[in-house]
Amino acid sequence: MEIVILDGCAAGDPFSGLLLDLTRKHGFAVRHFALSSLSMAPCTGDFDCWMRTPGSCRSRDAGQDIACAMRHAGLVVLLTPVVSGGYSAALKKAIDRLIGLIHPFFSERDGLTRHHPRYQNYPPMLFLGVGDDVEAAATFHEYAGGNAINLIAPRYLSRVIAPASANWQDELASALHAALDINAGDRFPVPLPDALMQVCTPEQTAVSEPPESAVIFIGSARAKGCSTSEALALTLSASLEASGTRCSLVHAKAFIKPGDAADQALDTMLGAPLLIVAAPLYVDGLPYLVVSALEQLAQRLDIDRAGQRLNQLVALLNCGYPEAIHNRIAIRQLRHFAAQQGLAWRGGLALGGGELIHGRPLKKHRFLLRRPIRALTLAGAALARGQAIPVAAIELLARPLMPAPVFRWMSRVYWIWKARSNGISRKDLDFKPHPEKL
Repeated sequence: MEIVILDGCAAGDPFSGLLLDLTRKHGFAVRHFALSSLSMAPCTGDFDCWMRTPGSCRSRDAGQDIACAMRHAGLVVLLTPVVSGGYSAALKKAIDRLIGLIHPFFSERDGLTRHHPRYQNYPPMLFLGVGDDVEAAATFHEYAGGNAINLIAPRYLSRVIAPASANWQDELASALHAALDINAGDRFPVPLPDALMQVCTPEQTAVSEPPESAVIFIGSARAKGCSTSEALALTLSASLEASGTRCSLVHAKAFIKPGDAADQALDTMLGAPLLIVAAPLYVDGLPYLVVSALEQLAQRLDIDRAGQRLNQLVALLNCGYPEAIHNRIAIRQLRHFAAQQGLAWRGGLALGGGELIHGRPLKKHRFLLRRPIRALTLAGAALARGQAIPVAAIELLARPLMPAPVFRWMSRVYWIWKARSNGISRKDLDFKPHPEKL
């Protein structure tokens, strides 16, 4: 059996070293991907791996090797420090590049919309987090379960190990042993109906000083003017501006590589009291570029917290599933980030069915998008007054744009039509570039 390790830890991390030793002592073949040192492009969010090159990312780099290795693995181990309840940026970049392993078509599972499998068999998964924050660990476990569901793992195990634990070596060995047991595994998570409202609701409703300026960070990797995240952000920005709060937009592409663009983006984000993260959902969590930007933002805050104006955080998330509740884990990540950085959590907003917007201005579809427009108008007016996002706005935006069965049927038609416009037949949408294990 081959074990594939997606290692999101820094070079020389003791957890990485012990994990490699343990797997090799068991006599397994091991493919170890030290992600922090690999050259790999981020997911662009354009779904070419479904509609142009079905099953395969167009970026020819280590991401291709990882996808192929996973197809032939007997067990996939994901190792990472727990970062705001999620993964390190290095691991998230690799995870985002795996959506070609699943099929664009939808079906229902446990009351929620999920993707079809592309292959008949998928490997079990072991998620190993390193961290000592109990609340962040709970988010990590649910996040891992969501990834296991959507990456079609037949079973999974999630463990968080405290680095200061005297028995961390034994805990890691025990986790690996349990993951190798075909009869062991954690229960796949099914969210409670009020899970989204719980995480979106602000911690406090007291009025603060009205922010004279706000920065909206567009977390989509798509080009300017082409993302649902930007369309939602512009509607919220219009409401903030109308109420007297100046708005600036920062785009995630500034963080593709270190340099002046990233530094200037960080300066802008730190220079306003209110930061709004408007992003799509990538494989159940925040996209890699958002995770990377937040890691760099935290470093800057640690260096000169007293000199920064940033003191409030808001989430504005959207996903391609019809149910907004899929956004809950990514919003919880942002809530953890706010708590860890001492920022006031002013609330979260979540939309399902975001691909129905696909970058188009909301005002051009006033009937279909009347509730999102109303929700964002309410939220912007409240934030400009120094208030948290109203519960009414959260509930309005989270309401489905259409019934889930209708959305799933329309999505199927859309994917077929879009693929054909690229010269891809319906049969080719099912293409399996990586053969099944022998």
